Amino acid sequence: MAPIIAVREAKGDPNIKSDAGWLLYVNTAFAALGGFLFGYDFGVTSSVMVMHPFQVYFAPLTPALKGALNSLMGCGAVIGCMIAGWMSDRWGRRDSICVSAIVFIVGGVLQTASVHIGMQLIGRFISGLSVGACSVLSPMYNAELAPKEIRGRLVGFQQLMINTGLLCSGWLGFGTNYITNDWSWRIPYLVQVIPAIVLCLAPFVLPRSPRWLVEKGRIDEAHRVLAKIHGRGDMDHPYVKMELQEIKDNVELENNISVNNYWDMLKDRKNSRVLWVGCSIAVFQQLTGANVIMYYAPIMFKQAGLEGDMSLLANGIDYIVMVVFCLPGMWLVDKIGRVKLMIIGSVGMCCGFFIMAGLYGGCGYKEWSEEDLMNVVNMSEHPQAASAVIAFIFIFVAFYGTTWAPVAWIYIAEIFPLRIRSKGFAFASALLWCANILVGQVTPVLMDKITYGTYIVYGAIGLIMLAWIILFAPEPKGLSLEEMEVIFHGPIIVTNLDYEAYLEAHREEIEQKRAEVEAAAAGGKTTKIEETS
Repeated sequence: MAPIIAVREAKGDPNIKSDAGWLLYVNTAFAALGGFLFGYDFGVTSSVMVMHPFQVYFAPLTPALKGALNSLMGCGAVIGCMIAGWMSDRWGRRDSICVSAIVFIVGGVLQTASVHIGMQLIGRFISGLSVGACSVLSPMYNAELAPKEIRGRLVGFQQLMINTGLLCSGWLGFGTNYITNDWSWRIPYLVQVIPAIVLCLAPFVLPRSPRWLVEKGRIDEAHRVLAKIHGRGDMDHPYVKMELQEIKDNVELENNISVNNYWDMLKDRKNSRVLWVGCSIAVFQQLTGANVIMYYAPIMFKQAGLEGDMSLLANGIDYIVMVVFCLPGMWLVDKIGRVKLMIIGSVGMCCGFFIMAGLYGGCGYKEWSEEDLMNVVNMSEHPQAASAVIAFIFIFVAFYGTTWAPVAWIYIAEIFPLRIRSKGFAFASALLWCANILVGQVTPVLMDKITYGTYIVYGAIGLIMLAWIILFAPEPKGLSLEEMEVIFHGPIIVTNLDYEAYLEAHREEIEQKRAEVEAAAAGGKTTKIEETS
């Protein structure tokens, strides 16, 4: 499985630029439909679960079943993202995206045509297989097609498409809620099949990844793809020739130094710290509690006094906030750094959860809801406090959308050294989905048993995360791969680490690693690299 971002810096002339035109943006936007499927399927169930026809049709819809409807997508996604690498290596990124879209259609049709809850659950799992695969395949394809100067922006476009999918699912759910029969929830499930059908056309619309073509020895075909995308058809364009050579060097480099399997990666003690940090960040993105809001916002809005259509309207606004605040996050990540953004996000989200818990607990009372089959908080006697809860839900989402939503994916994509980069990213992504399963399954039970105490639990987890990040998460902004590896072999506590001084003191080690990587790219042996890494 190929890495999500470029494996090393180009050695060519930095003044040589791609002559990419509209075709590049059309191709990357098309591939990013995989992110749209991710976001739409992620958000659609939160809308339909509060629709009265859905609740009646699948009664009794217990908290455990609500959790299963959300967490089974995550179960499928764990498997999907782990097999995505095998699929992409065997069939190519483009054709694997097509296969994933076909799988998504099967899941979407099952959910749409459900006549009992079992079909819903199976459909969610099957859709999750596709969502997990697309969460790896789409950004991988775009990273391998994009020119270096805008690669981060185009890969970050994946998060924007995820948020757009969330937005569409929320507003469609609001619109169909006015339908009083089963089509109120069948239509949102059916609509998700449409972009999947479009994505099935990938083999007819998208060129193959030039990197995959080089891996398979199809150099001339890779050359033609690069010329079409970056040189407007000119096979002798300087950027095209430079990019082709860089891809060939990187493929040879990975063949020489990459680990063969996950077990080799896990048992090597040299990888323990970077795996610990990367996997922790991946899991923390889910434990921020953002998915409590994403999955159960309509229920939270109902508890704050917004009944029926109004809770779904607020849910749609919630997704607008997510999309809008994702944009500054994509810009800020390269301005102030990954770790600082995650710290800011953690502080904001912790405060949001604690304030919401205080408002729910201090101004509401616990009661049993026959409609939701769970204990809820009633804030009808304190409308001003209820309005404040709604405002803080939006504030929470703004903090998450700007910080953890885009930054966690970027962080885990760039910290792993070359020898484990692709497998490290896939392993961390799988753990992220495992945490997603946990949150999806446990949250409705917590909301039933301890109501507003749920937000205290996630707020407390947020404080632990905040302390962990401050102590243990190195800042990768502006560092080369070799410098990052040296940092990860340095002090465990990085709170007061002077990066510049530390790297200068270890400059000889950095240059040695760089020389070994260059030797490997030229066909050098693996053993020396493994011994000195």
